[in-house]
Amino acid sequence: MRALAAFLLALLLAAPAAAHGLKVFAAVEGDKVSGHAFFIGGGRPRGGAWRAEMGGAEIASGKTDDEGGFGFAVPGAVSGDVTITVSLGDGHAASTSLAPERFGAVSVAGSDPPAPPAPGPNATDAPDAVARAVEAAVARQIAPLHARIEALDARLRLTDVLSGIFFILGLAGIGLWAKGRRR
Repeated sequence: MRALAAFLLALLLAAPAAAHGLKVFAAVEGDKVSGHAFFIGGGRPRGGAWRAEMGGAEIASGKTDDEGGFGFAVPGAVSGDVTITVSLGDGHAASTSLAPERFGAVSVAGSDPPAPPAPGPNATDAPDAVARAVEAAVARQIAPLHARIEALDARLRLTDVLSGIFFILGLAGIGLWAKGRRR
């Protein structure tokens, strides 16, 4: 009985392993990708190796900065998902994928070119320039929101901790009930 109580006490006092979980956030800004890696529960890794791949081929790589950030320019047309992986060694690795549709300003290889605008009396390239400027401005404005949502989804909540504790206590109760019933 003492061993069971000591075991339960050790489980209750142990820090959750998810506190060291690594996550990656990436955003597309025109023809550039930027983002950062972060630990669930807070903190950002410094000097972690990151690698960006498209179709299994490396398109960029480097080390995270002091804030866990990274960035690179997209080389040419995007033909598939761009996967960014951050690896810190010791089993800490995480990745995220960006679909080709997220690269609005960079042409998607293999897709049909957009139909040219109907010629009119004042047909110019201004609508395309405005569309690119609006897309860049919206991406710049919502990037912090995406980062915040990712951080909120990744954090360890009090309800998660309490659920785990009460699950363990429930299992211990079932075990004690079964042991008492055998007598």
